[in-house]
Amino acid sequence: MNSSEQEFGLKDDWDSVQKTLEEIIPVYDRTNRYISLGTDLKLRRRGIEVLNAEFGNQNFSLLDLGCGTGTMTRLFLEGTPRRAQVTLVDPIWKMMRTATKRVDSNGVLAVYEFLPFRQGNIDAAMAGFSLRDARDLNSALKEIRRLLRMNGKFLIVDLSKPDSRVKRQMISLYWSAIAPLIAFLTSGPLGLKFGTLSKTYKRLPTISEFFGVAEREGFKI
Repeated sequence: MNSSEQEFGLKDDWDSVQKTLEEIIPVYDRTNRYISLGTDLKLRRRGIEVLNAEFGNQNFSLLDLGCGTGTMTRLFLEGTPRRAQVTLVDPIWKMMRTATKRVDSNGVLAVYEFLPFRQGNIDAAMAGFSLRDARDLNSALKEIRRLLRMNGKFLIVDLSKPDSRVKRQMISLYWSAIAPLIAFLTSGPLGLKFGTLSKTYKRLPTISEFFGVAEREGFKI
């Protein structure tokens, strides 16, 4: 099977990953700071700058897909001088409850593959370290493309899997062994559960495969 025929996403691992995410909510943000070696907030802010630059001074509607605890929306609202209509989207109720307590935005419980929004009615969407949690990446991208307006924008801030096999193996080792150790030292026993999230990296397409899937679903990189 070549890359043009492959389907990506968590598939059967989706339920276990969602359960883990729900369990680690109390230490989620703090632990992410450490296992990303302090880069997660920097990358999120950089992505938001890129997204804002696309719209200039215009107001726009925005979905925070896989919003988690609301970090992307919080950073967006802090760094955006205009008024923007932001809607939080996540499949985990406890995540949504945490996010809506932190930011003043509406929340919708939904998965990537079935988003309850009208076709072509959203200006932009963003996914901060969450697109890899989709059960079916191909279907998720198709659904996101459906709801965006013509020339709508989709910001992705996430891990990537290099085309280089050596680099892939090095990163896989980090996420399966070193990151859980850092998480344990940072957050105790709950931190060990971050090891389960290495499944999300293993299921990722390579960078070139991802670009291929995205373009086939109608996106321009």
